Amino acid sequence: MRRLRSLLVLAGLLLIPIVAHADTTDSTNYGLGDYGDCNYGSCSITLSSAGAVNLDITPTQAGTCSIASNDVSVLTDSTSGYNVQLASSTVSTNLINGASTIAASGGTAASPAILNPNAWGWRIDGYSGFGAGPTSAQSSITAPISGFAGVLASNVTPATIKTSSSAANPAVNTTVWYGLCADTSALNGTYTTQVTYTATTN
Repeated sequence: MRRLRSLLVLAGLLLIPIVAHADTTDSTNYGLGDYGDCNYGSCSITLSSAGAVNLDITPTQAGTCSIASNDVSVLTDSTSGYNVQLASSTVSTNLINGASTIAASGGTAASPAILNPNAWGWRIDGYSGFGAGPTSAQSSITAPISGFAGVLASNVTPATIKTSSSAANPAVNTTVWYGLCADTSALNGTYTTQVTYTATTN
């Protein structure tokens, strides 16, 4: 039995402090500044994820798909909120197994696409054009599956996956679902790539 495995290595796994720009407007007038917005000094943001995502597939001639999730957590006292972005860690968006590759989906968050064999992508239930879901973890189901976007290369503007106008304390999680579809034309083995999450305060 042929077996294909994909390992998404997610960067941004360590706690990453990011300091917001200070706003000194009215800083000399008591009660007129933005003290509650963390703008007198630094307002940090902490980002972490649940770790690597494994997608195991037993390919068929018609194609099979697997889906698994990764939770991205943001902690910040910034009352102006924060943004989280997602991109490939390199200029390549392919899953790589030696000389063999699996391409990223051609869909976007605003216009997700059907995930056909030999493609991979991400989705967030209820976000942008993805639809409500619920998406669930599945292994080697019949292809295709719908509603996935392609991860963008590191040299273009990353996809925004979360926008908030309020603080996140306690931490707020966002569940990112990754899907992979393959047929028997895909070379057997382990395909890998690395994805980077970035969080900034508003």
